[in-house]
Amino acid sequence: MGGSEENMFFVVGLTLDDVWSGSLPQLRLAAVLEERAKQAKYPPEPPRRVAVYTTDPNDTQGLVARTKYKEKGSFLVFLYFSDGAVQICKEVGIPLRILDQIDEPELPTKKVKVLEHPAVEPALK
Repeated sequence: MGGSEENMFFVVGLTLDDVWSGSLPQLRLAAVLEERAKQAKYPPEPPRRVAVYTTDPNDTQGLVARTKYKEKGSFLVFLYFSDGAVQICKEVGIPLRILDQIDEPELPTKKVKVLEHPAVEPALK
């Protein structure tokens, strides 16, 4: 099955300090994608799926995640970054606190889309 990596998500934890300081990787990633979209004339390869989800604040799934990852820290928010989103963050130096790696079916059932974007590579000179 060739596309299994596309269905991989990484659980990223944000602490209260991260949120208060405005150090939000999903916003930085969105800015990078927006900038790349302006530069690219056409994608040199099929675009990677870039998606970031979070738990629905009205759902208990966030509480389940807090309990599951409590030994790794006190996290206020959990984000689920697709493999493509993590790759771009690494390329441009956006730090992520990755707590776990899960398959797409393991995402919270009541997830909220934070960011979804077909990624494109920067245009070659």
